Amino acid sequence: MTKEEMEQFLREEGTGVLSLTDGTETYAVPMSFGYDGDHLYFQFVYGSESQKMAFVESTGVATFTVSTEEPPRSVIVRGPLEDVPAEEEVVATNAIAENAVLPTLNMIPDRSLNELTLEYYRLLPREQSGRKFGTAFQSKSI
Repeated sequence: MTKEEMEQFLREEGTGVLSLTDGTETYAVPMSFGYDGDHLYFQFVYGSESQKMAFVESTGVATFTVSTEEPPRSVIVRGPLEDVPAEEEVVATNAIAENAVLPTLNMIPDRSLNELTLEYYRLLPREQSGRKFGTAFQSKSI
């Protein structure tokens, strides 16, 4: 895929898999996301014992994979994750509202909503690769 095709694909899709590591083990979690052309934005909702957040804190470089079956395509984005400063949360909210697939239910049913924390994070793309299956693999450093 060309850079332009990868950009368009990220704007069209709303879910993918975020892969994290603690240096020994890996942790992959399906996530909704927003994309503003520069960063991938995520809204993390978690409890005090969150395995996901433990991995977020220890991951130097995260990998986010977005794929579709029809037509068969995929884009992989790698880079550091950082929390979004409060003054920039409106940018994250707008990007997520634009193309994320948001759950309509509490995804942690054994906890009430007031026991959960909500934070915005963004992935700073350093590498990006895309593929339309049946065509050659293309990789772009950003």
